[in-house]
Amino acid sequence: MNHRWPVALAAALLATGCTSSGGDDPDPATAEDALLAQRDAVEETAQGLVAASEDVLGSRVLESRGGWEGCTSRFPEGYEDFRYTADVRLAARPGSPEDVGAELATVAERSGYDVAPASEDVEVTDGPVSATLQDVPDLGAEGDVLIRLAAGPCVDVPEDEWRDWMSRDDPGPQV
Repeated sequence: MNHRWPVALAAALLATGCTSSGGDDPDPATAEDALLAQRDAVEETAQGLVAASEDVLGSRVLESRGGWEGCTSRFPEGYEDFRYTADVRLAARPGSPEDVGAELATVAERSGYDVAPASEDVEVTDGPVSATLQDVPDLGAEGDVLIRLAAGPCVDVPEDEWRDWMSRDDPGPQV
């Protein structure tokens, strides 16, 4: 089951061409709309992965955080384009084995998202959002599973807003 990503994101990116670097200064409102739509798409994908993790691992969310990550650096000014990324840490049910890596493929399959061919970590895609599910070894890190999510493509923002997007605060996905 592929989830539709926000139409606003597609329309904003296609209408303005704000997916590539260079050229005229992008429209601030269009760039903001596209980046906020990315945040919403990441949150929807995170919710689906957390729900699948609850079913398979009996997991609970320990931490969720997100923000806008710069893509193309323009030293020393900052980044000229951004995308939304997030991390969600989960704890498996009490009594789960230390290594839950084998169960992450089942989590990915139950999420309904497209699962990438086998690799060290489990990777899924949901439209413009990609996610990696990782078994976190017990090295003092809290949690058993780390879900890393990123939306694409990178979105150009006006030069006078680069610093604002680099430091813009966001609570992360509501999962």
